[in-house]
Amino acid sequence: MNIVVFGATGGTGRHFLELAAAAGHSTVAFARDPLALVDARPTTIRQGDVLDPEAVARAVEGADAVVSALGIGYSRAATTVYSAGTGHIIEAMHAAGVARVLCVSTTSMSPTPWSAAPLRRALTSWVLHPMLRRPYADMERMERMLLADTELDWTLVRAARLTGGRARGRYRTAAGRRLPGAWSISRADLAHYLVGALGDPDARRAVVEIAY
Repeated sequence: MNIVVFGATGGTGRHFLELAAAAGHSTVAFARDPLALVDARPTTIRQGDVLDPEAVARAVEGADAVVSALGIGYSRAATTVYSAGTGHIIEAMHAAGVARVLCVSTTSMSPTPWSAAPLRRALTSWVLHPMLRRPYADMERMERMLLADTELDWTLVRAARLTGGRARGRYRTAAGRRLPGAWSISRADLAHYLVGALGDPDARRAVVEIAY
């Protein structure tokens, strides 16, 4: 499978490139700075900005699937990277006839039920959302855009707090429902899940939460 990876220079993207190659896939890493991926072999590197629709279209042409791990870290600044970038990816996929896409989001986008632990409700409602309200607003626009698309074969992956920890190879997932106790997941294990989910029929057109 030929996979185009957006957000390839981030921790999740880098792990994905390595694991996808080990699984026999070919990858195209889309990056503003190709020098940031000089050690990413055997991937093909395409230079470009996800906010440039023409560059995105060139990268998607000929792909079998797309993985979007776009992110701005824990910046509190307003952004359009999630919504505008994903919009360009979706347009390029439609034009190129590419259907399969995996998009990374966060479990913070899921409504926190009253049955959740009080500490988790407090952290989500009183700390995370107020602090990151502007990037979260754009991430919410990204999710709505993807979930409303009737042509794409999408998987929306809501990951718990991302860490730089080692891969364990063991984690929990939940499709179409909240995952209790979803506190964290390493970028390495998130990437491991993404590689496996590419061909998983249970992940198709599903919102999947992942955590330890």
